[in-house]
Amino acid sequence: MPDTQTQKPRFNVQVILGFLLGVVASLLCLFFAMFVASTLNARHARMHPIFTGIALFTFGLLSFRSARSSRLALGAAVAFGLALLLDAAFALTIFR
Repeated sequence: MPDTQTQKPRFNVQVILGFLLGVVASLLCLFFAMFVASTLNARHARMHPIFTGIALFTFGLLSFRSARSSRLALGAAVAFGLALLLDAAFALTIFR
């Protein structure tokens, strides 16, 4: 009989906790980006979706790199991806 490893299910409590961690981190990125955009100047107030997108992309890339080994990072990567999509939709509605 060949030596086979059984795959553990990827959807469990750690993935949900990672998703919640990613949601909290996404909200922190949003508030930080709004603070940075408001302190720069009044004409840069509409730039907060761009700052948020940069922060979300950076944290999403870092969590995506370790998503294969950690279920928390997998959940966080999913949350960062969803937050980045929502940020892009919000940025499109502002700049229209």
